[in-house]
Amino acid sequence: MYDARILLDWLEQARGVTKVGVTGVSLGGLTASLLATVERRLAFVIPNVPVVSIADLVMEWEPIGLATRAMLKLTGTTLTDARRLLAVSTPLSWPCVVPRERRLIIGGIGDRLAPPKHARLLWEHWGRCRLHWFPGSHIVHLDRGAYLLAIRDFLDAIGFREKRA
Repeated sequence: MYDARILLDWLEQARGVTKVGVTGVSLGGLTASLLATVERRLAFVIPNVPVVSIADLVMEWEPIGLATRAMLKLTGTTLTDARRLLAVSTPLSWPCVVPRERRLIIGGIGDRLAPPKHARLLWEHWGRCRLHWFPGSHIVHLDRGAYLLAIRDFLDAIGFREKRA
C-alpha cells in the first residue's frame, strides 16, 4: 500500500494527474481492494477475480489444502486462528473508503484459482456494490468483451472517461 500511495503522490505532484482509479486481476484484485481501504483519492476501484482471504484460498486449493489442514490440526490451530493471523492482509477486515457508487467487482463463475466465493464476500462487505459475473475461469475470461463493456459503462456512469465527439 505504501508503494502504491507513493506512486499516486508522484502522479499528482510530478505529472499533474487529477483522477486515478485502480483495477487488478487476481492478487492484483486483492491489492486494488486493499488500496481502496486506505486511499480516498481513488476515483474508482475494480477488482477483477479478486482473492480476498489467503487463509481460505489455501484451504480450497488441492493438494495444498490437504497439507494445510494437516498442519493446522497438528499445531492445534483453527481456520479462524489462521484468518486472524492474516487479517491485516484482507480487505474484509477494513471498510472501503472509495464511495459505493465508484466500486465494481468482476467475478468469474468458473474460477477455481480465485473462487467466486471471494468476489461474493467482497461484494457483501462492500455493501453490494456493482458486480459483474462472466462465464469463465481465472485464465480463460470467456465473454471478456461483455465485462469490458461493463467497465466502460461503469467509467462513463461515474464520469471518469472523457466524452468523445
